Amino acid sequence: MQDFKKLPTVLTAEELIDKIFRRAGKVEGRNPKERAINKLSTISNVSKDYLRKIVEAHPSYDSLPDFYREMVDVVVGIRNLKKALAALKWADGMIQKIVSKSIRDVKSGKNPASVLRSTYGRVASVIEQIDEELRFLNDAKNRMREIPVLLDLPTLVVAGYPNVGKSSLVARISTVKPEVASYPFTTKKVNLGFAEIGGKRVQIIDTPGLLDRPLSKRNAIERRAVLCLKHLADAVIFVIDPTETCGYPVERQIALLEEIRTYFHLPVLEVYSKADMHDRRDKPAYSAITGEGIDAVLEEIEKMLKKIYSQTSTVMAPSGQTSTQEQHS
Repeated sequence: MQDFKKLPTVLTAEELIDKIFRRAGKVEGRNPKERAINKLSTISNVSKDYLRKIVEAHPSYDSLPDFYREMVDVVVGIRNLKKALAALKWADGMIQKIVSKSIRDVKSGKNPASVLRSTYGRVASVIEQIDEELRFLNDAKNRMREIPVLLDLPTLVVAGYPNVGKSSLVARISTVKPEVASYPFTTKKVNLGFAEIGGKRVQIIDTPGLLDRPLSKRNAIERRAVLCLKHLADAVIFVIDPTETCGYPVERQIALLEEIRTYFHLPVLEVYSKADMHDRRDKPAYSAITGEGIDAVLEEIEKMLKKIYSQTSTVMAPSGQTSTQEQHS
C-alpha cells in the first residue's frame, strides 16, 4: 500500500529563500562574530532539514509494487522525479559546502558582515537554480494524490468505452461518487470505492474509458485503465452502451471486450447501461437514472465472486498487487 497523499507541499525557490533567511534573521549573538556564525548555522540547518524532508518523503520508485511504479510513470514520469530529487540533493550539498566555508572564514577573522552578505547571495543563487525542480515536485505531488490507496481486498475493475455509463454504475453500487457527465473521458483518474456484496467487502475501481486501439497508441488517461486491468483486477465489469449514444458503435465496444478477454484472461461480467433507453435484455441491464436493474447487476456480481473464490483465494503478490492463487488442500 502506497499513499502519495502524504507527500509534502513543496515551496518555490522564492518561498524557500524567504523561509531560510527569515529564520536566520531572527538569530542573535553576543558579538558580530558569534551572531554571524549563528546565522550561518541556521541557514545550514533550515535548508538541510527542508530539502532532505522533501527528498526522504519520496519512496524508492524502482522498488515500488508494479502497479504503483507504472502508474507514477504514467502520471508524472519516474525519470523526471529522480532528476528533480537529485537536483535537491545537489542543492543541499552545495549549500552545506558554502556555509561550512563561510563559518571557517568568520572564525579565521574575516569581516562577519561581508561573509554573511556573500553567503546569502551564493545560497540564494543555488536555490534559484532548482526552482524548476521544486515547482515540478509540487505539481507531481498534486497529480500523484490521484493514485488510489489500495487494500488487500477482492478487486473489481469497471471498464469500457468512454461515456458508456461506467462511473454512474460505480456511483450506484459503491462508496465512490465520481464525476458523471455526458461527454467522453469525464473520468481522467482512477477512482476507488468500496461495497459490501454477498457479505464480502470488495474494492471497485472506476477507470477512464478505453478505446479499441493498440496500447502504443493509447493516451495517458487510457493507460491508467490498462494498468488497473493488468495489475489489480480479480474480475472485470464490462459496460456496453447498446444505444450507442456514447458515440461508439456496439461492434467497436465488443471488439474492445474481446481484446480485454484476450490480453488479461480475467472473469468478465458484461452488462448493458442506459436500460431506460432500450429493450435489450440478453445481458444484465441497468439504468443509473431510474435504478432499474441495479439489484440484478449486483446479484450477477455476487455470483461471479462466489465462483471465483470457490476456486481461488485472494493474496497479496510479492510486488504488492492483488492477485489470485489456487488453493491446494
